[in-house]
Amino acid sequence: MEEYSNFTFQQMRDDVQKHFAEEMSQHKLFKVDVDVEKLWHTYLDAYPEEMQTNYKEARWQDCTSCHRWFKKMSNVVALDNDGNMITIFSCNTLPQYQNILNQLADMIIGAEITEVFLSSAKEIGHKTTYSKDEFGNVQRNDHFYSILPDKVIRQGIQVGRNKDKYHTARELLERSLNEITIEALDIVVDLINENNLYRGNEWKTQITKFRSLKIAYDNTDNDIRNNWLWLKSMEAGIVISGIKNHSIGVLLKDLSNDVDLEIALQRYEHVVAPANYQRPKAIFTKKMLEDAKAKVTELGYLESLPRRYAIMQDVSINDVLFANRNLSTNLKDNDLFAELEKDAVVKHKTFDYTEAISIQDFIEKVLPEAQEVSLYAETMLANNFVSLIAPVNADAPSMFKWDNPFSWAYRNNVADSMKEQVKALGGDVDVDLRFSIRWNNGLTWDKNDLDAHCTTPDGEEIYYSHMKSGKTGGWLDVDIIDPKEGKPAVENIQFKNRVDMLPGEYLFRVHQFSYRGGDEGFEAEIEFDGNIYNFSYPYKIKQNDYIDVAKVIGNEDGEFELVNLLDSIVSNRLIWNIKMNEFAPVTFICYSPNYWGDNEIGNQHIFFMLNDCQNDSRPNAWFNEYLNNELHEHRKVMEALGTKAKVEESNNQLSGVGFSLTQQNLFKVKVLANNTEKIYQIFV
Repeated sequence: MEEYSNFTFQQMRDDVQKHFAEEMSQHKLFKVDVDVEKLWHTYLDAYPEEMQTNYKEARWQDCTSCHRWFKKMSNVVALDNDGNMITIFSCNTLPQYQNILNQLADMIIGAEITEVFLSSAKEIGHKTTYSKDEFGNVQRNDHFYSILPDKVIRQGIQVGRNKDKYHTARELLERSLNEITIEALDIVVDLINENNLYRGNEWKTQITKFRSLKIAYDNTDNDIRNNWLWLKSMEAGIVISGIKNHSIGVLLKDLSNDVDLEIALQRYEHVVAPANYQRPKAIFTKKMLEDAKAKVTELGYLESLPRRYAIMQDVSINDVLFANRNLSTNLKDNDLFAELEKDAVVKHKTFDYTEAISIQDFIEKVLPEAQEVSLYAETMLANNFVSLIAPVNADAPSMFKWDNPFSWAYRNNVADSMKEQVKALGGDVDVDLRFSIRWNNGLTWDKNDLDAHCTTPDGEEIYYSHMKSGKTGGWLDVDIIDPKEGKPAVENIQFKNRVDMLPGEYLFRVHQFSYRGGDEGFEAEIEFDGNIYNFSYPYKIKQNDYIDVAKVIGNEDGEFELVNLLDSIVSNRLIWNIKMNEFAPVTFICYSPNYWGDNEIGNQHIFFMLNDCQNDSRPNAWFNEYLNNELHEHRKVMEALGTKAKVEESNNQLSGVGFSLTQQNLFKVKVLANNTEKIYQIFV
């Protein structure tokens, strides 16, 4: 059988080895679940019948060396870049052997991959051995053998460990791909691109690669998915394959399971972010933006989005508590204005004593007789300045919880009070004495590092380097070093119990620890006995400068007295064209739009609109708490949109000073009624 000889076997064997070295070894190598003994016997049985007599003795091709090679190499396969399987027998060879190799390859193709192929030996099998026949002649015997590429060689126990590692990566990749949706990946990519995800940039590369894998996996036929997973898990590595088990996986799995975005982000930040981390801006994605736009369009609110300052002609006399007849002649429905007019002639003005009165008594007992009202514009009311906002399109429907299209915005777009912002950062506001400061609250990013300081009666300094006082109980419990863009920075010094405090003067001031270009100063609050006192310093603070804000003097009985140290500095300051620390004429007084007509929704405010008061910024068009419930699911996009859709600039506007009737406050007004001027101190 010259057709089958050691020489022709050698040629076939070399073809198999060349195929393994030049084609298979260029790809990733694996082992499949196939019966190698069955492969061995199929190989033997494929030879012509006349070569199969005297089994185990007469068949020269049946040798121990080749059998061992079959056990170790016959089930080794490679996967090409498309996941197609290449067996070690998938090669071209001599015609008499081709059918044998084809049979073996057919038995292997389609078998399930069970592990990555690794070995501690460089060579498998023996290429050539020599023996003597019965006559003593030396015979050459060629066998199956393989030289392995360096990439599959491992030392000793590392073979098993590395196989386990690759198997784990393949299992993790499959679970990650099945548990994480493309929608969740797109949301996270958007968050990273918008710089809205804490430490998100650290994951951008991995998520981008995983997203590509997810798309390919979803488009891969089921019959080759196992091959594909083995191949891609080796290429991707353990981090990307096991992305579901990393910190970013907490967010991806929550989003894949339709957890609310805000809740999902909180859970993620709980894992990776410091306790006082605050996101820089409202969170929304491209899909959320598209959904919100579709909803706004469906509800007919597109025409309601453009906003402007309200003017006198917008407001009905029915919604006004008081109107100065000399300053409010353009009120809407002014034919009803005569009902509020008083015919008395002013002969002279006399000042009576200052009378304390509640806001409700003022509205019910004083305003009905009032002819003129002026409000004393104290600097501590700086954050109470407010503008009334109307739609550009007068016929646009209301997208708010109340039935009219009007809204309002306080100075610097303060939606949350300083007290609420301190509380949100973990500061204690349920205390007997509180000093809070706020900066980075304007249109530009103020990166300065301002510090709140308090000097106690015995000279002890409470500040960032000595945050807690054992003698007075004072505590700096919120300290901000690096203000974030678009996020007001606050600090808080609090005294929990006045019984622990020393009698005497407590000096509160602000220190410029690090000047980084911000020139808009700061705002401050001091609260005690249920009263909040506001302060504003709108000027540049130089490096290492201290600005004295106020003193609080405590006596032996635990009573506090406030001494304002900023008034002399800012006494001539203008806020919104209103000179501070002087009486400003009130054009009219009204409740906030959520209490106009039959509306009684949410917190009630009262507005004192001032003559010639002009908002010098561009306030938010609305805040989310105003929007009706139909827009609740789109609140993140609407919040961002309210920031972007700034109110049109105009000198013709209704602006003044406002007070929430749910927050304690004190202010003074001067009222002309029945030819007599009287000053009232109103408490809210």
